[in-house]
Amino acid sequence: MSAASDPPARARSGSPARPRERMIAAAREIIARDGVGRLRITDVTDSGGVGRGSFYNHFGSREDLVAAVVSDSLERLAVRTVADLPEHPDPAVAASASDRRFIRIAVDDPPLARLLVNLAHSDDVFLAAVGPFARRVLEPGLASGRLFVPDLDVAMAVLGGGAIATIRAVLSTGASAGADSAHAEMMLRQFGVPPAEAAEISRLPL
Repeated sequence: MSAASDPPARARSGSPARPRERMIAAAREIIARDGVGRLRITDVTDSGGVGRGSFYNHFGSREDLVAAVVSDSLERLAVRTVADLPEHPDPAVAASASDRRFIRIAVDDPPLARLLVNLAHSDDVFLAAVGPFARRVLEPGLASGRLFVPDLDVAMAVLGGGAIATIRAVLSTGASAGADSAHAEMMLRQFGVPPAEAAEISRLPL
């Protein structure tokens, strides 16, 4: 996982990371090095410098920890994506670019993508991690009328499920060419962008 190269999690104040954050950071490093199959709770607590009992204060199981690693990695990607969005007068361009960035984890970070699609509740984890950032990207377009949906919550659920399905399809078939643009085009059309414009915007260079 590319997120393994990020520095260990720290509180926003700059103080040492809390036990939960240390365990997530430790698990991320172990998964990146050895794979999720070799992830052991004792290795996580030892590497994170916390007692084994502390693990169950924060996670119900190893699977819960893996979900937390995925969620944390997606949130990090979302932060970077929002920070790197292109400056453009058309809010549909930012919406398309951010959507494509997440579909492309199937190509850019396959280990993270596989962890995501194999989670028992992948849609819920994805929306919880990415949803707040996606809403922030969509808000300017919704406020200006450039983008429109009758129910944003329903639209977000559809987008999340479609993103997971598309990432899974790329991983299983290897047919990655254009998958991100195709998903972004459908997203823009869902939000009321005319088909010809949606096709053009979704194929702009990232």
